[in-house]
Amino acid sequence: MPYPPCHSCSGFGRRSWPQLVGKPAAEAKATIERDMPGVTAVIISTRASGTADFCCNRVWVVVNDDPQRTVAEVPIVG
Repeated sequence: MPYPPCHSCSGFGRRSWPQLVGKPAAEAKATIERDMPGVTAVIISTRASGTADFCCNRVWVVVNDDPQRTVAEVPIVG
């Protein structure tokens, strides 16, 4: 899966979405991208790993492998 190219961090306000833990992955992705235009929410499994680089226009949305694919961790910018 291609990741979004990194951009400058200036102008980015919100850094995390704790209220999304336990929510469906699609709902979390839509909420994050609506809250922060220009940010891409990337859904990954708890068994997967993202990249080690920090990117302020990307939010990792780590989801459980349950059928509902619920958010397992607080989504954060990075």
